[in-house]
Amino acid sequence: MKEEKEKRIDTKKEKEIKTGDVTMHETEEPADVFPEKTGDNLIFLDDPKLRKEYLDCMRYLLTQITDFGFAQEEELGRSIISHTKYRLKTRESILAKMERKKRELTEENVFTYINDLAGIRVICLFLDDIYRVRDFVRELPGITIVKEKDFVKKPKNSGYQSLHMIVQFANEKKVEIQLRTIGMDFWSVLEYQLQYKKHHKKGKQLKKELFSCAIDVRNMDQRMLDLRQSIENV
Repeated sequence: MKEEKEKRIDTKKEKEIKTGDVTMHETEEPADVFPEKTGDNLIFLDDPKLRKEYLDCMRYLLTQITDFGFAQEEELGRSIISHTKYRLKTRESILAKMERKKRELTEENVFTYINDLAGIRVICLFLDDIYRVRDFVRELPGITIVKEKDFVKKPKNSGYQSLHMIVQFANEKKVEIQLRTIGMDFWSVLEYQLQYKKHHKKGKQLKKELFSCAIDVRNMDQRMLDLRQSIENV
């Protein structure tokens, strides 16, 4: 799931829950998140049944992970999750990805070659919280882990960091889960914006600066984890 316009859990009815200095959101009814129609090739994405199936999958994951976050707060005495986001891939992104894969734009190919039509993002407070959530997801009933990539331990060449999981439900619907820290998340926002300006005369310099910031984020995340653990041991 590449950086795209996303929606936080904006709903028709949303309840904010204060957990320490963090506001979490309890979702009761996700909004319609499929983007507007842009062509007959992808008209199948407008099927209400398909939309509901994906929303139900995301709702299940968000609810389970949020509840786990509350349980961990009671056990650890601190929050492990800052907030969550979700999105369904835009038609423009689907078209671009199918073109990169050199695949014909058919319904079958879209579901075969694109694993991140639906995606959720969990923003964690500390590095070790990423792996707490990952281990929890691995044990969730009703899903199968299709793929897992750890760009936290081994960042991309650009400096990008995140832990990605593709999970599949019994109805064969797949959802990508991204786990990252707050620093990793705001860094990725700039990387996404830079994608559209990479041919600008300052593009190369900005890319170098962004890579340098990725190192800073990585070091800061580690320092904050070390400091938290030192405080806990006092």
